[in-house]
Amino acid sequence: MSAVEDIKHQLEVATTHYEKCLEKLEKFMEGEKLYRLEELKKNLREKEDVDEKQRKKWIEEKEELQEEVKELKKSKDRWELQIEKLQDHFIETNKTGNDFVT
Repeated sequence: MSAVEDIKHQLEVATTHYEKCLEKLEKFMEGEKLYRLEELKKNLREKEDVDEKQRKKWIEEKEELQEEVKELKKSKDRWELQIEKLQDHFIETNKTGNDFVT
């Protein structure tokens, strides 16, 4: 496989991963998980008459959901960066050493 074909393949793989990650993030942000996260934050802010066991459960669930969205955002950013690097590398590879580029 030539360098250009290899870069194209890597770019396709990275794009596929990015799209899947973006889909998961959008599903989180538009779905019940975001609603649940907001509900937990509101409960923790407003409900003072709740026993400590319930409050602890809410805190743990809130932290899990926050960590999940944080990881999805980090993954999305990593794939965006990888795609950008591959695109730059593809452009550079086609510029240098290609006899057909004028």
